[in-house]
Amino acid sequence: MGTGARQASKATRLIGRNDASSDSMAGIEWSELLKDATPVHEAVLAEIITQTVLPALFLQNSELITSEDGSVHPAEVNIHKLGGLILGPDNADAVDYINSLRDRGVSLDNIHLELIEPTARHLGELWDRDQIDFIAVTLGVSRLQRIVHHFADLDSIEAYDEKRRALVMVAPGDDHSFGNQIVQKFMRAAGWTVLTVTGFETEQAIELVSRDWVAVVGVSINGHGQIETLRRLIGSIRAHSLNPHIGVMIGGPMLVTRPELVEELGADGTAVNAASAVVLAKKILAQGLIAQNKAISRQA
Repeated sequence: MGTGARQASKATRLIGRNDASSDSMAGIEWSELLKDATPVHEAVLAEIITQTVLPALFLQNSELITSEDGSVHPAEVNIHKLGGLILGPDNADAVDYINSLRDRGVSLDNIHLELIEPTARHLGELWDRDQIDFIAVTLGVSRLQRIVHHFADLDSIEAYDEKRRALVMVAPGDDHSFGNQIVQKFMRAAGWTVLTVTGFETEQAIELVSRDWVAVVGVSINGHGQIETLRRLIGSIRAHSLNPHIGVMIGGPMLVTRPELVEELGADGTAVNAASAVVLAKKILAQGLIAQNKAISRQA
């Protein structure tokens, strides 16, 4: 092995060390790599530092984002950090990490919206790129669900598991959607009971939610021509639902460029992939159960 190869190998080992601090990476230990370096070797090391070391230092030293109003927000590095912990051996590490962010001023709302849901989306993207398998992404999403459960204090709600019921369907006029089927697969794997109808069975959908307790309705939308009919469908679902706190989430490629449709259609949220849809459904369920308990307490 030549000097350049040995130095590259040593650099890679140094970066991979879990106990390597930013000071050691930036200081004394790097002097070993520069011993007897020729201009060619220095060029190789410069490339390694630019492509690997500097991004690593950035990840280690990135801070939470503080906005002008003083609120504290997670950064992308926090999403990647939580994703790594979620895929690790112990879910308690992920909970401890979230608690540490809360101690640093991140609100629970921002934890849900800007950390937990984006982490689920990140895991879905890793699966899309074949960087993790279906078992890993399912485990990660299930753990994120348990984290939502933990912070919503859902253990106090009786027969909680029976409440995880979702109706997943395509927008009125559609027959089927591959993305919709993937959402169903992920939700079933995460422990949900999933019901479904086609886009030509909207009356059956309204009848179903009026007869059976459903926590969340998920609808995928593919075209602008479906917007008005979907608005009416969401209104009818809410008006006839046996569950007065039923949630509605919508998804589809057009939501990426038109996120305002969530509010315009009267939905509760959107998810960009199946993994994040599961976590969003869990959050919507938690919000509905908390609202239901408050309503019961007021009546008592």
